Amino acid sequence: MNAGKVSNKVLVGLLFFAAVGLLTGLFSGLVRLGFLSDAPTQPVSPIAHGPLMINGFLGTLIGLERAAALEKKWAYMAPVLMAASTVLLLAGPVVAGQWLLLLGSIGLTLVMSYLYYLQPKIYHLIMAFGAASLMVGNVLYITGYPIYTLVAWWAAFPMLTIFGERLELNRIMRPPKQAQQLFAGLILGWIGALAITHIDRTIGWAIASVLLIGVAGWLVKYDVARRTIKSVEWTRYSAICLLTGYGWLILSGLFGLWHGFPTAGPLYDGLLHMIFVGFVFSMIFAHASVIIPSLSGKLVPWHPYFYLPLILLHGFLLARVMGDLVWWPVVRKIGSHGNVLAILLFLGGVLFQLIRASRKKKQPVRQS
Repeated sequence: MNAGKVSNKVLVGLLFFAAVGLLTGLFSGLVRLGFLSDAPTQPVSPIAHGPLMINGFLGTLIGLERAAALEKKWAYMAPVLMAASTVLLLAGPVVAGQWLLLLGSIGLTLVMSYLYYLQPKIYHLIMAFGAASLMVGNVLYITGYPIYTLVAWWAAFPMLTIFGERLELNRIMRPPKQAQQLFAGLILGWIGALAITHIDRTIGWAIASVLLIGVAGWLVKYDVARRTIKSVEWTRYSAICLLTGYGWLILSGLFGLWHGFPTAGPLYDGLLHMIFVGFVFSMIFAHASVIIPSLSGKLVPWHPYFYLPLILLHGFLLARVMGDLVWWPVVRKIGSHGNVLAILLFLGGVLFQLIRASRKKKQPVRQS
Protein backbone atom coordinates (compact mmCIF):
# COMPACT_ATOMS: atom_id res chain seq x y z
CA MET A 1 0.00 0.00 0.00
CA ASN A 2 1.06 3.63 -0.42
CA ALA A 3 1.82 4.28 3.23
CA GLY A 4 4.51 1.64 3.50
CA LYS A 5 6.64 3.72 5.88
CA VAL A 6 4.18 3.57 8.78
CA SER A 7 2.37 0.67 10.41
CA ASN A 8 -1.20 -0.24 9.65
CA LYS A 9 -2.03 0.45 13.29
CA VAL A 10 -1.01 4.10 12.87
CA LEU A 11 -3.14 4.45 9.76
CA VAL A 12 -6.14 2.80 11.37
CA GLY A 13 -5.68 4.93 14.48
CA LEU A 14 -5.63 8.17 12.50
CA LEU A 15 -8.64 7.07 10.45
CA PHE A 16 -10.41 6.33 13.73
CA PHE A 17 -9.74 9.85 15.03
CA ALA A 18 -10.88 11.34 11.73
CA ALA A 19 -14.13 9.39 12.20
CA VAL A 20 -14.36 10.69 15.78
CA GLY A 21 -13.97 14.23 14.48
CA LEU A 22 -16.73 13.64 11.93
CA LEU A 23 -19.21 11.96 14.30
CA THR A 24 -18.72 14.43 17.15
CA GLY A 25 -18.82 17.30 14.67
CA LEU A 26 -22.15 16.07 13.31
CA PHE A 27 -23.46 15.63 16.84
CA SER A 28 -22.33 19.15 17.75
CA GLY A 29 -24.21 20.46 14.71
CA LEU A 30 -27.38 18.78 15.94
CA VAL A 31 -26.84 20.33 19.38
CA ARG A 32 -26.70 23.75 17.70
CA LEU A 33 -30.12 23.02 16.27
CA GLY A 34 -31.57 22.22 19.70
CA PHE A 35 -30.92 18.48 20.02
CA LEU A 36 -30.90 17.48 23.73
CA SER A 37 -31.64 21.09 24.63
CA ASP A 38 -33.27 19.96 27.89
CA ALA A 39 -30.17 18.13 29.08
CA PRO A 40 -28.32 19.82 32.00
CA THR A 41 -24.98 19.46 30.18
CA GLN A 42 -24.00 18.72 26.60
CA PRO A 43 -21.38 16.04 25.85
CA VAL A 44 -20.10 18.16 22.94
CA SER A 45 -20.12 21.94 22.79
CA PRO A 46 -22.24 23.42 19.98
CA ILE A 47 -19.47 25.89 19.16
CA ALA A 48 -17.11 22.96 18.43
CA HIS A 49 -19.04 22.06 15.26
CA GLY A 50 -16.80 23.98 12.84
CA PRO A 51 -13.41 23.13 14.40
CA LEU A 52 -14.29 19.43 14.65
CA MET A 53 -15.61 19.13 11.10
CA ILE A 54 -12.91 21.18 9.38
CA ASN A 55 -9.85 20.36 11.45
CA GLY A 56 -10.69 17.21 13.38
CA PHE A 57 -12.27 15.41 10.43
CA LEU A 58 -11.10 16.97 7.16
CA GLY A 59 -7.71 18.11 8.49
CA THR A 60 -6.88 14.65 9.82
CA LEU A 61 -8.22 12.81 6.75
CA ILE A 62 -6.62 15.04 4.10
CA GLY A 63 -3.39 15.24 6.09
CA LEU A 64 -3.30 11.45 6.29
CA GLU A 65 -4.00 11.10 2.58
CA ARG A 66 -1.22 13.51 1.63
CA ALA A 67 1.26 11.93 4.05
CA ALA A 68 0.52 8.49 2.61
CA ALA A 69 1.10 9.83 -0.91
CA LEU A 70 4.40 11.46 0.12
CA GLU A 71 5.65 8.39 2.04
CA LYS A 72 7.62 10.46 4.56
CA LYS A 73 7.25 9.75 8.26
CA TRP A 74 7.60 13.42 9.21
CA ALA A 75 4.54 14.22 7.07
CA TYR A 76 2.36 12.24 9.48
CA MET A 77 2.89 14.85 12.18
CA ALA A 78 0.18 17.01 10.61
CA PRO A 79 -2.66 14.45 10.91
CA VAL A 80 -1.32 13.33 14.32
CA LEU A 81 -1.56 16.92 15.61
CA MET A 82 -5.04 17.29 14.11
CA ALA A 83 -6.15 14.05 15.75
CA ALA A 84 -4.69 15.13 19.10
CA SER A 85 -6.49 18.47 18.83
CA THR A 86 -9.78 16.58 18.46
CA VAL A 87 -9.13 14.75 21.72
CA LEU A 88 -8.35 17.98 23.57
CA LEU A 89 -11.33 19.87 22.15
CA LEU A 90 -13.59 17.06 23.35
CA ALA A 91 -11.84 16.51 26.67
CA GLY A 92 -11.96 20.13 27.81
CA PRO A 93 -8.57 21.90 27.34
CA VAL A 94 -9.91 23.95 24.44
CA VAL A 95 -7.03 26.42 24.26
CA ALA A 96 -4.46 23.63 24.01
CA GLY A 97 -6.64 22.00 21.33
CA GLN A 98 -6.76 25.25 19.38
CA TRP A 99 -2.97 25.54 19.39
CA LEU A 100 -2.67 21.97 18.14
CA LEU A 101 -5.10 22.86 15.33
CA LEU A 102 -2.77 25.66 14.33
CA LEU A 103 0.35 23.48 14.54
CA GLY A 104 -1.38 20.77 12.51
CA SER A 105 -2.36 23.22 9.78
CA ILE A 106 1.19 24.60 9.70
CA GLY A 107 2.47 21.05 9.29
CA LEU A 108 -0.04 20.37 6.53
CA THR A 109 1.01 23.56 4.73
CA LEU A 110 4.62 22.39 4.87
CA VAL A 111 3.65 18.99 3.44
CA MET A 112 1.67 20.53 0.58
CA SER A 113 4.46 23.04 -0.12
CA TYR A 114 7.01 20.21 -0.17
CA LEU A 115 4.87 18.32 -2.69
CA TYR A 116 4.87 21.43 -4.87
CA TYR A 117 8.65 21.68 -4.46
CA LEU A 118 9.04 18.08 -5.64
CA GLN A 119 6.57 18.50 -8.51
CA PRO A 120 5.95 22.17 -9.33
CA LYS A 121 2.56 21.59 -10.93
CA ILE A 122 -0.42 23.93 -10.81
CA TYR A 123 -2.54 21.39 -8.95
CA HIS A 124 0.03 21.05 -6.16
CA LEU A 125 0.19 24.84 -5.87
CA ILE A 126 -3.60 25.03 -5.52
CA MET A 127 -3.58 22.36 -2.80
CA ALA A 128 -0.77 24.21 -0.98
CA PHE A 129 -2.91 27.36 -1.01
CA GLY A 130 -5.73 25.27 0.44
CA ALA A 131 -3.61 24.18 3.40
CA ALA A 132 -2.38 27.76 3.85
CA SER A 133 -6.01 28.92 3.93
CA LEU A 134 -6.69 26.50 6.78
CA MET A 135 -3.67 27.92 8.58
CA VAL A 136 -4.95 31.49 8.12
CA GLY A 137 -8.36 30.48 9.43
CA ASN A 138 -6.80 28.81 12.47
CA VAL A 139 -4.62 31.84 13.22
CA LEU A 140 -7.75 33.99 13.23
CA TYR A 141 -9.55 31.37 15.32
CA ILE A 142 -7.01 31.20 18.15
CA THR A 143 -6.67 35.00 18.22
CA GLY A 144 -10.35 35.39 18.98
CA TYR A 145 -11.90 36.47 15.68
CA PRO A 146 -15.61 35.63 15.31
CA ILE A 147 -16.28 32.44 13.34
CA TYR A 148 -18.23 34.30 10.64
CA THR A 149 -15.11 36.33 9.77
CA LEU A 150 -12.89 33.28 9.28
CA VAL A 151 -15.19 30.46 8.16
CA ALA A 152 -14.55 31.25 4.49
CA TRP A 153 -10.85 30.47 5.06
CA TRP A 154 -11.82 27.17 6.63
CA ALA A 155 -14.08 26.44 3.66
CA ALA A 156 -11.23 27.25 1.28
CA PHE A 157 -9.20 24.34 2.68
CA PRO A 158 -11.33 21.42 1.42
CA MET A 159 -12.45 23.39 -1.63
CA LEU A 160 -8.95 24.18 -2.90
CA THR A 161 -7.75 20.69 -2.03
CA ILE A 162 -10.55 19.25 -4.15
CA PHE A 163 -9.96 21.74 -6.96
CA GLY A 164 -6.31 20.72 -7.08
CA GLU A 165 -7.12 17.01 -6.99
CA ARG A 166 -9.66 17.34 -9.79
CA LEU A 167 -7.11 19.16 -11.96
CA GLU A 168 -4.55 16.45 -11.20
CA LEU A 169 -6.99 13.67 -12.10
CA ASN A 170 -8.16 15.50 -15.21
CA ARG A 171 -4.95 14.77 -17.07
CA ILE A 172 -7.01 12.31 -19.10
CA MET A 173 -9.03 15.26 -20.47
CA ARG A 174 -5.81 17.21 -21.04
CA PRO A 175 -7.16 20.74 -20.55
CA PRO A 176 -5.15 23.21 -22.65
CA LYS A 177 -2.36 25.08 -20.89
CA GLN A 178 -4.31 28.32 -21.15
CA ALA A 179 -7.37 26.65 -19.59
CA GLN A 180 -5.26 25.45 -16.66
CA GLN A 181 -3.85 28.94 -16.21
CA LEU A 182 -7.37 30.36 -16.28
CA PHE A 183 -8.41 27.86 -13.60
CA ALA A 184 -5.47 28.83 -11.39
CA GLY A 185 -6.21 32.52 -12.01
CA LEU A 186 -9.85 32.11 -10.96
CA ILE A 187 -8.77 30.34 -7.78
CA LEU A 188 -6.09 32.89 -6.90
CA GLY A 189 -8.63 35.65 -7.52
CA TRP A 190 -11.06 33.85 -5.21
CA ILE A 191 -8.43 33.74 -2.44
CA GLY A 192 -7.82 37.45 -2.97
CA ALA A 193 -11.55 38.09 -2.68
CA LEU A 194 -11.58 36.30 0.70
CA ALA A 195 -8.92 38.74 1.88
CA ILE A 196 -11.05 41.65 0.65
CA THR A 197 -13.96 40.46 2.84
CA HIS A 198 -11.93 41.61 5.86
CA ILE A 199 -11.99 45.13 4.41
CA ASP A 200 -15.44 45.14 2.84
CA ARG A 201 -17.47 41.99 3.36
CA THR A 202 -20.10 42.86 0.75
CA ILE A 203 -17.71 43.68 -2.09
CA GLY A 204 -15.30 40.87 -1.25
CA TRP A 205 -17.98 38.19 -1.22
CA ALA A 206 -19.62 39.50 -4.38
CA ILE A 207 -16.28 39.08 -6.18
CA ALA A 208 -15.78 35.67 -4.56
CA SER A 209 -19.25 34.55 -5.67
CA VAL A 210 -18.63 35.48 -9.30
CA LEU A 211 -15.29 33.69 -9.29
CA LEU A 212 -16.83 30.65 -7.59
CA ILE A 213 -19.34 30.36 -10.42
CA GLY A 214 -16.44 30.62 -12.85
CA VAL A 215 -14.51 27.83 -11.09
CA ALA A 216 -17.59 25.58 -11.06
CA GLY A 217 -18.23 26.29 -14.74
CA TRP A 218 -14.63 25.39 -15.56
CA LEU A 219 -14.98 22.09 -13.71
CA VAL A 220 -18.21 21.23 -15.49
CA LYS A 221 -16.53 21.88 -18.85
CA TYR A 222 -13.21 20.15 -18.29
CA ASP A 223 -13.79 17.50 -15.61
CA VAL A 224 -13.51 13.89 -16.74
CA ALA A 225 -16.85 13.26 -14.99
CA ARG A 226 -18.58 14.35 -18.20
CA ARG A 227 -17.19 11.20 -19.80
CA THR A 228 -17.22 8.79 -16.88
CA ILE A 229 -20.91 9.41 -16.16
CA LYS A 230 -21.54 6.98 -19.05
CA SER A 231 -19.62 4.27 -17.19
CA VAL A 232 -20.92 1.89 -14.49
CA GLU A 233 -20.81 1.24 -10.75
CA TRP A 234 -18.40 3.40 -8.70
CA THR A 235 -17.13 5.28 -11.76
CA ARG A 236 -20.61 6.42 -12.78
CA TYR A 237 -21.58 7.09 -9.17
CA SER A 238 -18.52 9.29 -8.64
CA ALA A 239 -19.28 11.25 -11.79
CA ILE A 240 -22.83 11.94 -10.59
CA CYS A 241 -21.49 13.06 -7.20
CA LEU A 242 -18.98 15.36 -8.86
CA LEU A 243 -21.41 17.02 -11.26
CA THR A 244 -24.08 17.55 -8.60
CA GLY A 245 -21.41 19.00 -6.32
CA TYR A 246 -20.40 21.47 -9.03
CA GLY A 247 -24.07 22.36 -9.36
CA TRP A 248 -24.18 23.28 -5.67
CA LEU A 249 -21.09 25.45 -6.15
CA ILE A 250 -22.88 27.40 -8.87
CA LEU A 251 -25.94 27.76 -6.64
CA SER A 252 -23.66 28.92 -3.80
CA GLY A 253 -22.24 31.62 -6.04
CA LEU A 254 -25.71 32.76 -7.12
CA PHE A 255 -26.87 32.68 -3.50
CA GLY A 256 -23.90 34.85 -2.52
CA LEU A 257 -24.68 37.39 -5.24
CA TRP A 258 -28.31 37.48 -4.10
CA HIS A 259 -27.90 37.59 -0.32
CA GLY A 260 -24.22 38.39 0.20
CA PHE A 261 -22.43 36.66 3.08
CA PRO A 262 -24.58 37.11 6.22
CA THR A 263 -22.88 37.05 9.60
CA ALA A 264 -25.51 34.86 11.29
CA GLY A 265 -28.98 33.41 10.95
CA PRO A 266 -30.72 31.10 8.47
CA LEU A 267 -29.20 32.64 5.32
CA TYR A 268 -25.72 32.24 6.78
CA ASP A 269 -26.59 28.62 7.57
CA GLY A 270 -27.94 28.02 4.07
CA LEU A 271 -24.89 29.40 2.27
CA LEU A 272 -22.36 27.54 4.38
CA HIS A 273 -24.10 24.20 4.04
CA MET A 274 -24.55 24.57 0.30
CA ILE A 275 -20.75 24.64 0.22
CA PHE A 276 -19.90 22.18 3.00
CA VAL A 277 -22.67 19.64 2.42
CA GLY A 278 -23.67 20.23 -1.20
CA PHE A 279 -20.12 20.44 -2.53
CA VAL A 280 -17.65 19.05 0.01
CA PHE A 281 -19.64 15.98 1.05
CA SER A 282 -20.57 15.26 -2.55
CA MET A 283 -16.84 15.16 -3.22
CA ILE A 284 -16.27 12.87 -0.23
CA PHE A 285 -18.92 10.50 -1.53
CA ALA A 286 -17.30 10.68 -4.98
CA HIS A 287 -13.76 9.94 -3.81
CA ALA A 288 -14.46 7.42 -1.01
CA SER A 289 -13.96 4.43 -3.33
CA VAL A 290 -10.46 5.75 -4.13
CA ILE A 291 -9.38 7.20 -0.78
CA ILE A 292 -10.27 4.17 1.35
CA PRO A 293 -8.27 1.64 -0.75
CA SER A 294 -5.30 4.03 -0.89
CA LEU A 295 -5.18 4.23 2.90
CA SER A 296 -6.37 0.77 3.94
CA GLY A 297 -5.47 -1.37 0.96
CA LYS A 298 -9.06 -2.67 0.90
CA LEU A 299 -11.45 -2.14 -1.99
CA VAL A 300 -15.01 -1.07 -1.25
CA PRO A 301 -17.31 -3.36 -3.27
CA TRP A 302 -19.92 -1.48 -5.27
CA HIS A 303 -23.62 -1.70 -4.46
CA PRO A 304 -26.55 0.36 -5.83
CA TYR A 305 -27.44 1.08 -2.18
CA PHE A 306 -25.02 4.01 -2.25
CA TYR A 307 -27.45 5.98 -4.38
CA LEU A 308 -29.81 6.14 -1.38
CA PRO A 309 -27.57 8.31 0.85
CA LEU A 310 -26.62 10.44 -2.16
CA ILE A 311 -30.25 11.17 -2.99
CA LEU A 312 -31.03 11.84 0.67
CA LEU A 313 -28.01 14.14 1.00
CA HIS A 314 -29.15 16.41 -1.83
CA GLY A 315 -32.86 16.12 -1.13
CA PHE A 316 -32.56 17.06 2.53
CA LEU A 317 -30.05 19.81 1.74
CA LEU A 318 -32.56 21.31 -0.67
CA ALA A 319 -35.16 21.18 2.11
CA ARG A 320 -32.72 22.79 4.53
CA VAL A 321 -31.91 25.65 2.17
CA MET A 322 -35.59 26.23 1.38
CA GLY A 323 -36.30 26.32 5.12
CA ASP A 324 -33.52 28.89 5.52
CA LEU A 325 -34.83 31.04 2.67
CA VAL A 326 -38.44 31.18 3.86
CA TRP A 327 -37.51 31.23 7.57
CA TRP A 328 -39.30 27.94 8.30
CA PRO A 329 -37.42 26.39 11.26
CA VAL A 330 -39.22 23.03 11.10
CA VAL A 331 -38.20 22.42 7.47
CA ARG A 332 -34.68 23.60 8.24
CA LYS A 333 -34.43 21.11 11.13
CA ILE A 334 -35.79 18.27 9.03
CA GLY A 335 -33.26 19.02 6.31
CA SER A 336 -30.40 19.26 8.82
CA HIS A 337 -31.24 15.98 10.54
CA GLY A 338 -31.72 14.37 7.13
CA ASN A 339 -28.23 15.45 6.05
CA VAL A 340 -26.73 13.80 9.13
CA LEU A 341 -28.73 10.65 8.38
CA ALA A 342 -27.50 10.59 4.76
CA ILE A 343 -23.86 10.88 5.85
CA LEU A 344 -24.27 8.13 8.45
CA LEU A 345 -26.02 5.87 5.94
CA PHE A 346 -23.15 6.34 3.50
CA LEU A 347 -20.50 5.58 6.12
CA GLY A 348 -22.51 2.62 7.35
CA GLY A 349 -22.78 1.28 3.81
CA VAL A 350 -19.03 1.57 3.29
CA LEU A 351 -18.30 -0.19 6.57
CA PHE A 352 -20.83 -2.93 5.83
CA GLN A 353 -19.33 -3.59 2.39
CA LEU A 354 -15.80 -3.75 3.80
CA ILE A 355 -16.81 -6.22 6.52
CA ARG A 356 -18.80 -8.28 4.04
CA ALA A 357 -15.87 -8.45 1.62
CA SER A 358 -13.49 -9.39 4.44
CA ARG A 359 -15.74 -12.25 5.55
CA LYS A 360 -16.01 -13.56 2.01
CA LYS A 361 -12.22 -13.73 1.78
CA LYS A 362 -12.02 -15.73 5.00
CA GLN A 363 -14.56 -18.30 3.88
CA PRO A 364 -12.89 -21.56 2.80
CA VAL A 365 -13.25 -22.53 -0.83
CA ARG A 366 -15.52 -25.53 -1.26
CA GLN A 367 -14.13 -28.30 -3.37
CA SER A 368 -16.51 -30.18 -5.64
